[in-house]
Order: sequence, then C-alpha cells, then structure tokens
Amino acid sequence: MASERVEQGAPPQGDARSRQLVGVLRQLRRRPTLRAGDRLRPLLLAADEQAWQSWAADRLVTDCRADGGLYARVHAERTGGDVAELLRDIAHQLSESGPRLEPPLRFQLLSMALWLQSLRAKRLRLPPSGRPPAHAPHEADDWELAARLREHHTDGSSRRVLAAGIRLRRQRVLPGRGGQRDTLASVLSYLEQVAPIGVAVVALVSATAASTLDVAAALTTALAGVLAIAGQAGITTWDWAGRRRYRWFAAQRYGRNLPPGAHRPGGGFLAFALDLVYRPAPLHGEPAPRHDDDLDKLLIAAFLEDLRQGYRRSWRRVTWARVRYPTVILDAYDESVTRRFITLVEQVRAERLETRPTGAAPSERERRERDRLRPERVSARLAFDPLVIVACPGPAEEVRRLAEAVRVHPVRADLADLGEVQEAYWDYWDDRRRAIALGYARDVPVDLAEGDGWSAPVLPRRNRPPLTHPVVPWLAAGVVLAASVGVVAFESVRYCDPHVVWHADNGECVGVTDGSYAFNGRLRQAEHRIRDLNRAVEASGKPYVTIVYIGALSTEPSVDQRQADLLAGVHGELVGLSIAQEHHYEANGRPLLKVLVANAGSRFRYATEVAERIRRMAVEDRTIVGVVGFGDSKRETGNAINLLSQAALPMVGTTSTYDHLAQRGGRFSPYYFRLAPPNRRLAAHAAHWAKSGRLSADGRPATTAAVFYDGSSDDTYSTNLAEDFRDEFGRAKVTMLGYRDPSEIPAMVLQACRAPADVFYYAGRSDEFRSFVNQLSTTSCGDGQRIVLGGDEVTKYVSDNAEGIGRTRAIRLFYTPLAAREAWAGPWARNKPMHVFYTSFDPVVEKLVGEDAPADRRPSLAHSAMGYDAALTMIRVAQRVLGEQEGGPPNATGVLAAMTEQESGPLTQGATGLLGFGPRADGHQVPGKPVLLLTVRETGALQAVAVCGRLVEGALQDQGCPPGR
Repeated sequence: MASERVEQGAPPQGDARSRQLVGVLRQLRRRPTLRAGDRLRPLLLAADEQAWQSWAADRLVTDCRADGGLYARVHAERTGGDVAELLRDIAHQLSESGPRLEPPLRFQLLSMALWLQSLRAKRLRLPPSGRPPAHAPHEADDWELAARLREHHTDGSSRRVLAAGIRLRRQRVLPGRGGQRDTLASVLSYLEQVAPIGVAVVALVSATAASTLDVAAALTTALAGVLAIAGQAGITTWDWAGRRRYRWFAAQRYGRNLPPGAHRPGGGFLAFALDLVYRPAPLHGEPAPRHDDDLDKLLIAAFLEDLRQGYRRSWRRVTWARVRYPTVILDAYDESVTRRFITLVEQVRAERLETRPTGAAPSERERRERDRLRPERVSARLAFDPLVIVACPGPAEEVRRLAEAVRVHPVRADLADLGEVQEAYWDYWDDRRRAIALGYARDVPVDLAEGDGWSAPVLPRRNRPPLTHPVVPWLAAGVVLAASVGVVAFESVRYCDPHVVWHADNGECVGVTDGSYAFNGRLRQAEHRIRDLNRAVEASGKPYVTIVYIGALSTEPSVDQRQADLLAGVHGELVGLSIAQEHHYEANGRPLLKVLVANAGSRFRYATEVAERIRRMAVEDRTIVGVVGFGDSKRETGNAINLLSQAALPMVGTTSTYDHLAQRGGRFSPYYFRLAPPNRRLAAHAAHWAKSGRLSADGRPATTAAVFYDGSSDDTYSTNLAEDFRDEFGRAKVTMLGYRDPSEIPAMVLQACRAPADVFYYAGRSDEFRSFVNQLSTTSCGDGQRIVLGGDEVTKYVSDNAEGIGRTRAIRLFYTPLAAREAWAGPWARNKPMHVFYTSFDPVVEKLVGEDAPADRRPSLAHSAMGYDAALTMIRVAQRVLGEQEGGPPNATGVLAAMTEQESGPLTQGATGLLGFGPRADGHQVPGKPVLLLTVRETGALQAVAVCGRLVEGALQDQGCPPGR
C-alpha cells in the first residue's frame, strides 16, 4: 500500500482506500469451503512514504476484531527481542483473540520447541561451577534440569534425565509468559472436545446400564464417567501421556545437524530433544544469526504446524468453525526481527515441499502417491498452512526488495546422461508443485496513491456454519443427557430390579427373582438364604431343577399400620422352602433344587402379570419344572393358574383352600395339585366340633353361630368358607355377617352382640382379624367368654400375636391351621419321632431373625411346614423322573406325568402329613390330609385339641372327628 504525500492525518481519500485495503485482507482471510479446498495465502505488503503504518494497521485490526477472526498485531516497540519472543507474543495474541466460547488455538509444538531451546540456552550459560546465574523463581526447575543434563551427558543417562524433566514440565498448549505455566489453558482446551462427547457417552452408557442392569449400576457408571472426564484433561496434560503429539519433531530436518563425530541417539522424539539440547554453541568466527537460522526455522515450522493442525478439518467442531484464516499484522516494520520472521516463514514453506533428501530416488510408495494425485493437490496438501501475514515494510522500494527476497525460484536440472532422466523428471514436478503452491510472486501490493478505492469490491464476511456454534455440542450432549436421565428415571420408576422386578400400578415391587431382591424388609433374610443356596447349587456343577414360588410378598404402600404387615404366612413358606432346599443339598440329592421367588403383590393383585413372566421364563429356562405357592384364594390366583396351565407347568398349591380353585368349565385343571384340604372339608370339621361341644368348657353343644366373612367379589376364599360352614352347621341356625370393607367390621360385631350366638365363626382374612378382636373384646357381648372359631387364614395373625390373644380374656380362640408342631406331640403321631422339619425350624429361624426377635418378626411355623412339603413333593417327583429316565434331566412334562400317576408303595412323609395326590376329579387333593383344631392358652402357648386325618402311617383318628370324614 503506497501512501499519498500529505503532511498530516490519514492519506487522501483514506476512508475509501481503507475500504479497499480491508477488502483485500478480507479476501485473503476468507477460508474456502471444504470442496474448494484450502490454499496457501499470499503476503499482503503495505508500502508508504509517510508514517501511516499505524493508521492502516488500525483499520485492519478493527475489521479482524469485528468479524471474530484470529489476529495478532506486533508493534515495533514490542519486537526488540528475537524470533522466539516474537512467536511467543504472536501465539498468545492469536489464542486470546478468538470468539467467545471458542477454545483457543493450541501451540503445543511451539511450546515444546521454545522450552527445549531455552533448556539448551541455560545449559550453555551454566558456569563451570555448575551454579546457575540469577534467575526468576519459576525457572528454578529448568535450571536444575540443565545442570543435571550437563552432569549426565558423559555417562549416557541423559535420555532418562530429560524424559523425567519432560514429565515434570507437563503438557502445555501455550508458551509460558513470565512464569505462567498455562496448565489451565491446556485443561480447558482439552475439555472443549472431551467434555461434550464424554457427557454424551457417559449418559448413553448409564442409560444402558439402567436398562440392562439396575439403577445403582447406572449411577456408578455416571460417577465413574464424570471422574474420567475430569481426569482426562488432567491426564492429557502430562507429557508422558501425550508423547505421541511430539512425533512430529522426529521427522524434522531442523535442530539436528550435529558436528561430525558427535554422538547421536536413536530415533524418536527423545532423540531429537537430546540433539537439540546438546547442540553446541556457534564455532569461533561463525556468525551467530547464520548458526541460529536452523533453530529459528524449527520454531517457525512448529508454529506453522500448530496452525495447520488447528485448521485441519477433523472430527473437532472448532476446526470447522474457523472460517477465517489467522492473521499476523506487523505494524511499524522492524527489519531486525520482522523481516527475518517473514523470510524464515517463506523459506520453511518452500523447504517443506522437499519430500525426500536431495539426490535420493523416490520410493515405490512415493511413486504410487504421485501417480494417484495431481501435482496441484500434492502441493496443497504438503505446503498448506493457514497463516496470513500483513507487513508494513516502509517505502515501495523496500516492499519490492522484500517481495523479491521471499519469491520462490525453480531450480533447473541439467541432464548429464539418460540414467538421470527419471530423477530429473521428479525434480521437474517438485519445481512445478513448488511454483503452484507458493507462486513465483506471492506478494499482493496495495497502492493508496492510485485510484479512489471505490472500484475494489468488499466481500461479505463468511458466517460460521450454524452447526459449528460452540453451544451445538453441548446442546446435543444435553439432549442425550436428558434422554438418558429420562431412561434412568423411567427404569428407576418402572423397575425395582432390572427386567425381573418392576413397579406395579400401586407402587408395589412385583416380579421374579432368585432371592437377591428383597420384596419386604421382614422377608430379606429368608430370601437371601434362598439366594445363597441357589448360588451354591449353581456353583456345584451338578444337575438341578428349578421351581418358582409365587406368593403375596408385599403389602399395600397406602397401608402404613405396622400390624397390617401380616407377612407371617409367606415368611414361613419361604423359610420352609429354604429348609427343604438345604436338606436336599446337604444330602447330595440328585437333582439339586433351585428356587425362584415371585411376588404377585398384596392380595395377589398382579398374579396374572407375574404368571405371564413365569410362563416366558419357563420357555427359555428348561430347568423350571413347576410352580408352588398360590397361598391366597383370590380371583387373580385362579387367573394365574389358568395362564400357567397353558404352559403345561405342574403347580402345587400350599395354603389355598377355595373349593373351586383351578376349576374351569366344571373340571379341575390337570396341572394344579393342592396340599391343603378344601374349604368344604375344613368347614365340615369346624361345624362338627362346634355342634359336638368340643369348643365349650362344659361340653355344651353350640346351637347358633354368627359367621363373619369378606364379601368382596375378588375374594373367593372367604365367601366360600362361610357358605360351606353355614351349609354344614345348618342354614337356619347361622347368621351371615358379610363386609366389603374392613371399616364395616365394628358395626358387624355390634350387630352380632345384640343377640350373641353360641359361636362366632371368623371366615375373613387375617388382615382384618385385629379389628374384629379389638371390637369384640371392648364390647359387652353376653355372659362369659365369647367362643371364636377361625379358619386357617387366622394362623398368620396368631403367629404374630399369640401372647396378646391369650391375654384377651373376653374371647377364647380356636382355629384350624394346616399344620402344627403340637399335633406331633399327642397320640395322633403314634409316638413316632417328630418330623425333621420341626427340629430344624427353630435353629434356622434364630439364625435368620435372632433368638430374641419378637413374634411379629418370626415366620409362621404352619405355613413354613406347607412350604417345606411343597418343595419336598417337587424334589421327590424330580428324583423319580431322573431315575426313570436313566439320568436324563427332568423337565416339566416328565414331572407332571409323574405327579399325575398314583404312587405305589409307601407315601412321602411330609411335615403336614402323608403326601400323595388323588385323582383330577377331586382337584388332585391329598386324601385324608389332616385337619387340625388348636386353641390359644392364656400364656399364648398353642394346644392341639383335635387331629383328624392321616398325619402318619397307621395314625389313629381322633374320637371327636366327624363320622365318615
């Protein structure tokens, strides 16, 4: 830019011509699209006869600042040092001039090159005494390293010393300024690329963990991911972790020319670093600038390579967001440094095109590469760096001389003979590429003395692509994070334990588990005992069969009364299953038994959904041979039995007594077998004992009865038992008091006490029995104690509250449990030893809940015996099938066939009586299954009053049993 001759202010028509100058610079700085390709930029040289450099530089800087591009302005007063100081200043300005939210350019190669050169300078400046001269505190480590390198140069350990010093220095992306280590800049630079991707990856992995494992695994994964992201930026700042980033040095020609005979270590970055650090001082008589050209070229090459990497279109978003080339404006030309800087930049650019040593024949790989690519593309790929240089050298003559100095002149090849033709051919293409890439004349002079400036068009600024905005990665990561959080939240809401235990509509956790997941705190130890036994079975390597226990293992979340937590029944059944499983495992039985635990929800609300899950599991796991449990006679229980019947799975009911359970179309399911006597048998015995005077202290027969029962439509047990008792006792003598809500029980008791019947028969659920007892004990209800006779459902309440019932003098409770230890202590067992189950029960319970645990934390012994017998039945049948199949693994079909056949020979002795199922026409009942009558004494102890049925082989019937039963 040549100025017009004016004495003061801006050049004539300065505003218009500044528009022309800005237009030229804007065109140079504008980065082409990917399709157009990057090209090396010419130099913009501004010539003037007056001191108008600052005026021109101000306008150029204003435009650079306005369009958000990277720029550095170097003033004459700031260039009093050398090329190293100039590059340090330029690097910091380029890094600080970027747009907001954008990470700065990285100058990791330049930073390392400057540090190695400073280390060399300190080594050379060390006096013979080894004590460093006065220095700044932040340079203490470098001076110490320089001293150690001089000491260890002769013993060959310099490589190890330098490597330790590099690790101590840590990675830097900016050259330090006055002690600034720029570690924070390194961390922030790496976080820009790592953090959004890391957040997205961690979110996806956490969501996957939540959907495939559990929420705890997802949270653990998220925490580990956050720590990994935080540590990644710190780790990458260690030079030993980022050593691969310095491999560029090993391929450089600069800084490695040692004197002849000098020791040269092996290849690699450390070898290069040692060459540079131990580079000798200039020889006597050699000009220092000429000696240091090689070192300055190394700095220039590292600087240009950092820029090239910063603008290389890669997976990093920021490299696509940089749509303007970085610009260095050399204001007020200082020949001592800036001319040298421009000259060395152009020399390095030209020398970079030399892809092989002079005189060396091209390799086969080079030949294939050259044949594949056009020379222009090879040149652009090898020579490109994004730097734009604007200089103000002064008068036009100085501009001409500088432009002439940096031009590239092709070298002619003289052919001596035919053998040199091929080499000359490649040299020709080298020259051609050099000319295409750098140009014979790459200066762009702009003369303000000519024209009015309005004829030069000003190109519009190229806007940054919308997808490269700094917030886009974070928005994308935020979307992934939000979606992943949604998945984790959904999994945490839907599943209590991944894929096997899920949240039901009312908040209960239902599903199937191997005992690892505790559905209720009271059941935790029993379930974990089953889990441990299952793991022992699997670890044994022996064949095993699997049964699934289904029960109501949780209570309604809306019911918060402690006494409503009447889980003694399922607690007992789980303990009984584990005792049978342990006995069989310790006896080394074949096959072993594995038990899965399924929760159908309180009152079996979700039995159908859980049964469908069991059915699908049975299809995939052929070791599943049957299902046991079904303790509550609910409508949903019947639906679950019908669903599992479609899978042809044999089922053994424990405490379900509904007469028509598993009956459909007037026929019982061929797959369901019941251990408990049906309601009609229990009601017949109960009515007989009441009418025979067995319940009265004076033996007076009961002539009237009030029957309390749950009349809700989904409870098949209570209404069925009440109607069976009414039919057996006599319809005319029975008052039926049905309730559909527990809150109606007090009113029913008051109604019954207006004209008390001889016997209050309770056919309701144990959950409401406390309300019934409390109302009855606080109501004037005739003379003396009220005789209360309960069904088998009352057993759960008695298990938790026997002492409280004994202290309630207003009533005397009789009930008909399905099993009792007391039955084995009387004449009904014919003095045979007590079953092994009862001798094992107490030690197991004490181990699970503790010796001093309250009654409402202990399992029901009666239900435990039923669970034991259910598992024992499946074990015996599986053993028989295994023997009949000569070692073949039992399956559900074989077990079903064996259970359907009438056993010949001795029956299995269970804890609740002899075990052997009858025909399908009777619902696969156990013929002669004992029916027990127990009472609660004042101390809370239980006493057997009557036992009717086959408890043991050859047992005597109680004289008070109903005839023909």
